[in-house]
Amino acid sequence: MEELSEIVKNLELENEEDCTDYEYINVFKNPNKLPINQIHLEKTDIELRRDAPWDSSSSAETCFERKKHTIPALSRSWLPESVRFHKYEPYNFTMTKENTSFVKNNKLFLQSLHYLLSCNYHQFWCFVLFEPKVSLSLHSFLLSPVAPHLIKNLDEEQASVYLAVFSQFRRVYQRLVTFQETESEFMADSVGLKFLLDKKLLNLPIVITLIILYHETNLEFVNDLVGLYFNEKSVFRDKEIEEMLDQVVLTLEMVGGHVCGFEPDAVIVPIAVEEKPPVFNPGWVYSVVDYLLNTMSALHMLLKFYKSAMSVALAKGIPYRLSFTYEKVFYQLYDYVNERPELERNPKLAEIIFEEIALSRSEFIDIYNTFVSYCLDKTLEFSGDPLHQEEFVEIYLKLMTSALEDEYFICDYHERYDVGSHNEMFSSCTELDQTRTDYILSCITCLRRHNRLWKTLKSELGTLNKAIEKYARSKKVRTDVQENGYEEQPVSNGVETLFVPPSDDDIENSIKIVVDMFPHLGDGFVLQCLEAYNYEPSDVITAILEENLPPHLVDIPFDQIRIPPEPQPEQPILAYRGKKQQEFDDALKLLNDKKDMKEIKTFILDGIQYTNAYDDYDDEFDDRLDDGTVPVPDHGTEDILKYNPNYDDVVSDTSYSENEYDEQGQVLTAPEVKPRGKGNFCEDPAVVRERMEARRRVQGRGHHSGAKPKAPAQGQKDVVGKPKGQGQEKNVLQNRHKKGVHKSSRANHNRKSGAQWKRNKGMLPS
Repeated sequence: MEELSEIVKNLELENEEDCTDYEYINVFKNPNKLPINQIHLEKTDIELRRDAPWDSSSSAETCFERKKHTIPALSRSWLPESVRFHKYEPYNFTMTKENTSFVKNNKLFLQSLHYLLSCNYHQFWCFVLFEPKVSLSLHSFLLSPVAPHLIKNLDEEQASVYLAVFSQFRRVYQRLVTFQETESEFMADSVGLKFLLDKKLLNLPIVITLIILYHETNLEFVNDLVGLYFNEKSVFRDKEIEEMLDQVVLTLEMVGGHVCGFEPDAVIVPIAVEEKPPVFNPGWVYSVVDYLLNTMSALHMLLKFYKSAMSVALAKGIPYRLSFTYEKVFYQLYDYVNERPELERNPKLAEIIFEEIALSRSEFIDIYNTFVSYCLDKTLEFSGDPLHQEEFVEIYLKLMTSALEDEYFICDYHERYDVGSHNEMFSSCTELDQTRTDYILSCITCLRRHNRLWKTLKSELGTLNKAIEKYARSKKVRTDVQENGYEEQPVSNGVETLFVPPSDDDIENSIKIVVDMFPHLGDGFVLQCLEAYNYEPSDVITAILEENLPPHLVDIPFDQIRIPPEPQPEQPILAYRGKKQQEFDDALKLLNDKKDMKEIKTFILDGIQYTNAYDDYDDEFDDRLDDGTVPVPDHGTEDILKYNPNYDDVVSDTSYSENEYDEQGQVLTAPEVKPRGKGNFCEDPAVVRERMEARRRVQGRGHHSGAKPKAPAQGQKDVVGKPKGQGQEKNVLQNRHKKGVHKSSRANHNRKSGAQWKRNKGMLPS
């Protein structure tokens, strides 16, 4: 930025002789070197005598008299009369035709600033404290200055006037916050700060505005201003910060509502943005993005220069609103302004709108990173205190996890501030949950927007690598021009050496060598340096030490991180590789293919080991049924047990056991199982009834014959004993007890009879 004297010289301002409205007073004296607010000065006024003659021929001495008054040094009485202070005229970017008087009126405003700077210390503070026009003139610039990024959109004359105003205004405020100019012209800082606060020339919005305007060009002035305003703690200042953060939250909600639409039950609070017009209006779009950019810039400057506001912002949940607003508002804005003919007819305004949208996005991401940096600083501050460290680590992980819901925001943030590097920095000073950090990174890399950004970055890196290779080749074949006018050709031994690219392991080792020598360098920067020097670490180290890097490497950030290539997806395992042989000309031949029929038939026949030895429909069926015998093929005992489908049921039947008795006490033996024919499955019901009736008659004869029970046979135990009521012998009672204990080890008679009956009928017992 040019110096003020040079700018004013180019503006062709009026000379001091032409500025008849401005008057200077030089009556301040301070031999005792007291603060100006404690000094009283003598002032001589000329007044008309009460006894002055009315004759016009009388002299001035006979008509007027001099009177001296002692008044404070800071008083309205010292101000000259009828001094005009002009206001600043803002620039309208949406209606450029209305800026015809911008240069003329701001030249007058520039004269007012120049007059304030030309006054001595005493007159300057008298104007500031007792002339209301001064405060109005200064406030007119603070309300609507041209942002630094918009100055390039002014024409040459407008830009020169504004730069002069920009520089002069900074000098005026620098004089306001500098309360001592000489040993005799000074006041206490607390007194001067109170004067500025009372006159509304210094408050939190004004401080933030001045920081936004001058933090890049006059950082020393900004630091003095911040030190004056924020160092002295006060309840009023804390209240101002809370009100500003509440205004930020309200702005995010209202801007989101105006752009995307309000909910039916939403409470709409008026802000400096009008409702969305039914017809597209570029001026409305500019007002929205400019208001949003100014709000985010103010928040960023507050958090950057006053760290104590960070905890208040976290308590109000501001960082969690940033990602949501970013995702919702900017997507709608891009969709709203896309391919609008109104913007095509006004390309200058369209360029400003898109630039301010991009700057707003950048502010959102930078503010979010400010909260991450705050957590990291606090984690380092509480080294050795795991409880406090865990608190801020949890805030960091919560910030990253909550942002995963907003794809555009987290991908843009990861592109600018690598989340992996954040994790490494946190893990270097405290314990970090590796599972959660890996989950965050995996989620980011799986998002579609991240893949699109990565493809764009790869294409840009490919273009850059081509430029580097071209530069390296040109450097390799370049010849030196000697003073005598001829070119010295490189000495060649007849053998052309070709450059062979090193392997990945060699590249990693070369990067490690350089990084070990310069730990502050990023591996991405080192890799590009190695590419420029044919992967020779010694040449790279020498060039860095001598500060002799190629021009294309000077502009690259020295802490750039290398982005590894994405892993290739696993190749699916295919049954066929290459082109499959075409064995069939069409689908009909494929369906009629019976090559496997022979193998299937052989497989089935090999599983059948035995077949029926007789025909089910033989004429001898009735004869065999009457005979009751069925010829059984001689396959051997083992084969019968192995291939008999009823074998499992036969061997598992427990209806027969040793030492079973009938009603007469005789030992029962398992009846011989006769081979059954297939015809016995359906027996004549009359024959079955007759057989069952005969069995009942035999059993009834044994129970009702009145005969005494026979004595048990030899080897059998007596369990019958004497008739009831006559008492029983000891051995009979013992036998009964043993029988009752062991009777569950074998089946009862009913199960035995029923099972045998079913087996005789060709059925399987259950």
